[in-house]
Amino acid sequence: MKFTEKAKIEIIFGDGHFDRQIIKHAIEKNKDKYCQISLFIPESGRKGKGRTINTGIDGVLKFIKEDVTRFSLGYIIFIDKEHCSSDCENDVNKLANKYGISISAMQKIAEDLDIYKLTCSIGNKKFFMYFIFLGFYCCIEDFILIKICKSNTSKFTGEGCCKKYKEIFKSVQKEMKESCIEKTYDELFKAIARVLEEFTTIKM
Repeated sequence: MKFTEKAKIEIIFGDGHFDRQIIKHAIEKNKDKYCQISLFIPESGRKGKGRTINTGIDGVLKFIKEDVTRFSLGYIIFIDKEHCSSDCENDVNKLANKYGISISAMQKIAEDLDIYKLTCSIGNKKFFMYFIFLGFYCCIEDFILIKICKSNTSKFTGEGCCKKYKEIFKSVQKEMKESCIEKTYDELFKAIARVLEEFTTIKM
């Protein structure tokens, strides 16, 4: 993977610093793969300087509405399930409509992962969005606790659930926490790779 401001695929984060840090490390660790693909993270260069991406589905789609008419043709969006009501697909459709983004097709591209491919347009500009929803129930912290650390953790959903998982995660012993985070990079890249595979078949 190459990182350049001229890339037509952008990586967008719908959450805070911890999620960004984990995902960026997962990509950095595997940057020798998918060499034909160029990526761009808006906050990392001039193209995105001074432009805020607010958290949540609404914040992400607002940014894309302003960005796509000038720049990219594809977006990979990482966002915690906490931002969904009970139906992530419906939430995305509803908020896309709010910002004038037409969705002609929405497809779940992996049965075992919450990844959705959206074929979109604004006016005559066509583009793709890939939403990767993080967490078993709520957020990346519960994914790490349950999937990686094998922790017997309670199920929390809805508004404020991520705060509860963050508190549990903070209480994990330092050495175990570091080990779990390290293992998360490879597990998370499986989802990223699934999307990158899709982009190798799309004419950008």
